[in-house]
Amino acid sequence: MVPCSCWHGVNHAIEVANIMSIEYIKQIREQEEHAGKIRHDGLMESKRIFHAATDEAAALVDKAQTEARALYKDALAKANEEAASDYDKIISHVRWECEMLLSSAEKKMDKAVAVIVNKVLD
Repeated sequence: MVPCSCWHGVNHAIEVANIMSIEYIKQIREQEEHAGKIRHDGLMESKRIFHAATDEAAALVDKAQTEARALYKDALAKANEEAASDYDKIISHVRWECEMLLSSAEKKMDKAVAVIVNKVLD
C-alpha cells in the first residue's frame, strides 16, 4: 500500500494542475475575446475607410462633372464668338463684293446707254 503522504502529494499536484488548467483556459478565453474585439474593430475601421473612400469618389465625380460642364460652356461660348466673328467677316466681304459688282455694273450701264444712244442717234 502507498503511504498516505504520497497520495497527499499526488492530490496536491492534481489540484495544482487543475488550477493551472483553469487559469490557462481563462487566459485563452480572454485572448479569444481580445482577438474578437480586434477583428470587430478592424471590420469597423475597414467599413469606415470604405465609406470615406466612396464619399470621396462621389465628390470627385461631382467635381469632375462640374468642371466638365464649365469647360463645355466655355468652349461653346468661344465657338459661338468665333462663328459670329467669321459670319461678320463673310458678310462684310460679300457686301464689299456686291458693292464692287454694283459699281462695275453701273459703270458698264452708263457705257451701254451711251453706246445705245449713239447708235440711235446715228
